[in-house]
Amino acid sequence: MRHLWITPLYVCLLANAQTLTLPDALDQAAKQNPGVQIARLRSMERQAQTEAVKSAYKPQVNIVVGGTYQTNNLQSIGLLFPGFPSRIGPFRTFNARPVVTQTVLDFSLLASIRASRSEAAAAKLDIEAAREETQAAVVSLFLQTFQAQSRLRAAQARLDSANALLKQVSDREQSGGASQLDVARNLQQRQSEQLAVIAAEEELRLLRPALSELLGAAVTADLAEPVLIMPTPAGERPDIRAQELRVEAAQHEVVQAKRERMPRLSAFGDYGALGTGPDRAIGTYNVGATLTIPVWTGGRIEANIEAARQRAEQRKEETRRLRLAAERQGEQAQISYQQQTRSAAAAAESVVAARKVLELARLRYESGLATSVDTVTAQAALAESEEAEIRARYGAQLALAQLAFAKGDVRAAIR
Repeated sequence: MRHLWITPLYVCLLANAQTLTLPDALDQAAKQNPGVQIARLRSMERQAQTEAVKSAYKPQVNIVVGGTYQTNNLQSIGLLFPGFPSRIGPFRTFNARPVVTQTVLDFSLLASIRASRSEAAAAKLDIEAAREETQAAVVSLFLQTFQAQSRLRAAQARLDSANALLKQVSDREQSGGASQLDVARNLQQRQSEQLAVIAAEEELRLLRPALSELLGAAVTADLAEPVLIMPTPAGERPDIRAQELRVEAAQHEVVQAKRERMPRLSAFGDYGALGTGPDRAIGTYNVGATLTIPVWTGGRIEANIEAARQRAEQRKEETRRLRLAAERQGEQAQISYQQQTRSAAAAAESVVAARKVLELARLRYESGLATSVDTVTAQAALAESEEAEIRARYGAQLALAQLAFAKGDVRAAIR
């Protein structure tokens, strides 16, 4: 059964394509999914912040232009003459010059730069983690779509069969070979199958906007049913690698906090015009260096060190928790795949048997050897068997996708 996917709010995707394969959908989601785009923008923001931190170790140049009216106390500089005023002014000054400052040595700043680099590298891996999560969701929606289509096909076939049985019972009731109770039973079964068709159609309609949202654009092509395989072992998950880099950044922050006790050396220099006005200014300059040695900070440095240590421990625990969750997800997916595979095989045999039972019940009813209860019961048993088979078949496929996600590479499960 072919289904057209249209969402007017989005731009057309692959307008000329007849089918949309799962790899194409994954590529589309990796490029246009809003969550992936947000992770990419955050990575760019983090990189810009790293450049801002690094800039503190580069020369800083500022231009200073100012004018003041001021008075001075000559006694403050040792000029004291009898009868001469101790205060002069007010007089005007003009000052214009570029000022250059350069951090020569700051061990704390070096550690801060290393921490910022680790955070930027983690932000890049966040892009891969967002892409993996989005692709896993796309695979799940693909499988849910074909599961709903399988339910719809099976329900429609059962509805056709129920209509045929209802007509048969109605004809026999008119000829006196069946009761109104038989007609009511088959009518109820027909309505039950009609509800199953409606539910499957509604499920398909609900999946349409969800897939469009993940892909970042409307899907106008039919979907090609994917075939998933057992994924091969992949590298470490990007979200775990990102968390490890954040642990590394936290450790650099501990070092940074400790190095706040160390001296900092900086140099400065300026050259410009100084005088009572722009037309009366002469060239002057200042050159020097500053050595800052922390002596007493009121416990600030110790508190910063302790806070940085606690953040590092928190991130280590978060990494451990993420690793345990990944291991659990992988083990659960492996168990689910094995269980669903066995269930699908058993359910497939059950479907074959249920169809045969229904056919035999119809033949016995036509021959007058059975009542309509047998046919209605057989129809219900077939519906239950088909639902179990569909659920187990696609459940096994979904378990493969979940296993690939747990191993860090969703595409490894796609043939």
